[in-house]
Amino acid sequence: MKLKFIGAALLSAALASCATTSEMPLAPNMVRLDTQASGLIFTSAAGAITMKKAAEATIKRGYEYFRLEQAQTASGSRFVGMNTYGSGMAQASVYGNTAYGTYSGSSFSTPMYAPTAQIGVTVIMFHANEAGAKGAFNAGEVLKKQGNV
Repeated sequence: MKLKFIGAALLSAALASCATTSEMPLAPNMVRLDTQASGLIFTSAAGAITMKKAAEATIKRGYEYFRLEQAQTASGSRFVGMNTYGSGMAQASVYGNTAYGTYSGSSFSTPMYAPTAQIGVTVIMFHANEAGAKGAFNAGEVLKKQGNV
């Protein structure tokens, strides 16, 4: 029974874990990145994921350096499922940020939540000879540190 519970919890965590980054161009040398992450693995890596995407966007547009401006972060959790014990049935439905449940029989249900993280940042890119490049992140070095070059 304990093994079944652990397996269900691990499966729920794996299914509820992901990270996505959307990119919106603002100017030839500027983009807005918004990273949404959920699950223990991805929420702890959201900052590194955002830095990697900023470096990739910089190189893709022909620049070498970048700065991060207007950074916004948030964290929380979201409902991902229920684990039910006993002889009975439990069901949950999620509407927005609220979960509604029904129970029958002699069961005990525990809701499961996944942590979430959101990072939004404006990336401003520079060529090596531009004044803004001084003190900025080197895109190639950022990717190299993460083992991507």
